[in-house]
Amino acid sequence: MASKFQFETRDERIERMFRDNPGRSIQLCTAVVDGIWDKKRELITSRIPERFAEASITDLGYLEKEVTRAIGEIFKPPSENETVGIILSGPAGSGKTHTGYAIMRLLAEKNPEMVAYMTTYPQVMQALRQEFAKDAYEELGSMWDKINNNSGMYDGIVFIDDLSVSKQTDFEVDKLTMFLDRRMNEYMPFILTTNVAPENFKEVFGERLASRFTGYCEIVLFDERDKRLEEEDDSSETS
Repeated sequence: MASKFQFETRDERIERMFRDNPGRSIQLCTAVVDGIWDKKRELITSRIPERFAEASITDLGYLEKEVTRAIGEIFKPPSENETVGIILSGPAGSGKTHTGYAIMRLLAEKNPEMVAYMTTYPQVMQALRQEFAKDAYEELGSMWDKINNNSGMYDGIVFIDDLSVSKQTDFEVDKLTMFLDRRMNEYMPFILTTNVAPENFKEVFGERLASRFTGYCEIVLFDERDKRLEEEDDSSETS
C-alpha cells in the first residue's frame, strides 16, 4: 500500500545533508537547511492574500479542535485512516478561507516542504481550460502539474479555495474527478473549501464527486454565523 506524504523534520534533513556531505560541518549543514526553509516559508507567505497574512488556527474558536483533528487525520498512515482531504463546508463569510490559509501557515511554520500550492477554484479551471485547449497541461509548472504533482516538484498539500456552488460543467467534473483520483490513489493530502453543504454535494457536484468527497475526506462544518459581518459589528460598536 502506498504511504501518505512523509516529510523529514528539520533535524532529519540536517542529519541527511551531513551524512551525504562528509566534508561539511554540522553547523554548515544546519545553516544551509535553515536558509532553504526560510526562503520556502517566505515564498509561501508571499502567496497568501494580505487579508489572511496573519491567519491562525487559534483564531477559530469553537472549530480549533475540529480543524486540528482533521489535519492530524489526513497525515496518518493509510492503515490508520485512508482519508486524504479536508473539506471546509459552510455559508459565505463563515471563515472557511481564513481557516484554509491558517492551515497553510501552520504547516509552513512546521515544515515548509509540506505546502505544495495554494489557489482558487476559478483560477484552476481558467488555467486548465487554456492548458487542455493547447495540449500544454503536461508541461513542467503547468496548473495541472502543480495540483497533481506530476513532475514530482510539488510534493505537499494543495489548497483550492471556493469550490463553485453552481452546477459543474462536464469539463469541471472530469478534471476535478481526475484531480481527486490522483491524490486519493497516491495518498496526497489536499484542502478544499465550498459553500455547498454535504447534503447537497450530490445535487451540485454529481454522484461521482460526492462519493469521493464523503468517502475520502474529513468534512469540517462551519455554522451560519457570518464572521465578516460579526467583525464589522464589533468594529462599529467600538468606534
